[in-house]
Amino acid sequence: MSLKYAGPKPLISAHGVEFDLNKEDKYIYLSIVAELILALDHEYIDDQKYTYMTAKKPLDCDYVLELIRKYDPSLDQEIENRRKIEEDEIAEELRRAHENKVLCEEEKEVLVKNIELMRSYLITRSLNKTVYYSGIASLAHIIKRGHIDRIIAPMFPKFNHVFHSIQGGLLKLHPPIDSCIDIYEHEGHLSVELAILFKK
Repeated sequence: MSLKYAGPKPLISAHGVEFDLNKEDKYIYLSIVAELILALDHEYIDDQKYTYMTAKKPLDCDYVLELIRKYDPSLDQEIENRRKIEEDEIAEELRRAHENKVLCEEEKEVLVKNIELMRSYLITRSLNKTVYYSGIASLAHIIKRGHIDRIIAPMFPKFNHVFHSIQGGLLKLHPPIDSCIDIYEHEGHLSVELAILFKK
């Protein structure tokens, strides 16, 4: 498998395909997830602050995939499982389109063609999401293992999105770990902070 961008969530109907621009492909966040893994996975000295300079451009897709795979040995199986689930969901959408009692035959045919047209797109989006959440789970474990108490980044929408996902990943740990996100201004620049609330 190789990672590639698909696009926003498609809204498929008998009248065409539109895109929900609020539901972006997780692919666009994968480089940030990988950079956070690189920035956070190391030994820590108490009360020491660490700074990491991100790359000027997104990391290479193959490198990102290999890095996340290194932290999740079952990733390839998760990808195959997700591919099968997505194929089954597409098959179900096609079955419902064929059996639709509201649409005329011409509309049914258009709907079926639109679903088939978007098959590869839907699968790619789904696999990108699987890799993304694998990376998020790895970050949650790295934070727990390193007792990292805060992560600060520039207030860019992509960092904010990833921080919210990490919050969800921390809550899935056993036991769950609480966190909070704060946005603040420092020396004329907006920053976003993920503060981890370890129980004492």
